[in-house]
Amino acid sequence: MRYITEKEAVGLLRKYSTNDESFNKVLNHSRAVQKLALEIAEEVKKNHDVDINLVKVGSLLHDIGRFKCYKENSIRHGVEGGEILMKEGLKKYARIAETHIGVGITKKDIKKQGLDLPLKDFVPETTEEKIIAYADNLIFGKERGVIQKVIERFKKELGEDYVERVINLHNEIEELRERNNFL
Repeated sequence: MRYITEKEAVGLLRKYSTNDESFNKVLNHSRAVQKLALEIAEEVKKNHDVDINLVKVGSLLHDIGRFKCYKENSIRHGVEGGEILMKEGLKKYARIAETHIGVGITKKDIKKQGLDLPLKDFVPETTEEKIIAYADNLIFGKERGVIQKVIERFKKELGEDYVERVINLHNEIEELRERNNFL
C-alpha cells in the first residue's frame, strides 16, 4: 500500500477542488473529522491494531468526491471520491471514500431505494474505515455532535433500519475503545 503525507492529501484536495470556497469547506470539515477519528484511533490503538497513518490521511481524503458532486447531500460523492483516489493509485484511501457514507450502503439499499450507484456493497469493513465513517457521522459541517443527534437524523431521513445500523456501529466503536457507552 502506498502511503501519502497529510501535506500530499491536502494537495490532492486542492488539485480536485473547483474553487477556494469548496476547498475550504471540504478541508475544514475533513480536519474536524480527522481530529475526532484520531482521538478514537488513539484509544483503540491501546488494545487493538489500527493504522494511525491511514486514519490520519484517509479522514482528510474521505470527501474528495464532493468536488465532483455539487449537491450538498449527493450520495455519489463517495463513489466519485473512490474513482479519484483509484486514479491516483491510492486504493486503501479510495475504499475509505467509498464506504464512509452513513453507516454503509448495501446492494439491497441501492436496489430498494433506486440509488444512482454501482450495484455493490459500500460498507466499511476495516477498523480504520469504521472509525472514519463513525467520526464523519458525528461531525456536522465542522462541529462535533452527539450520537443521539445522528440517530434522529438517520431515523428522519432513512428510517428504523438505519437507526439499528447507527447503533451497531456506535456500539462496535465503543467496544473497540473499551468504553461502556453502549446504546
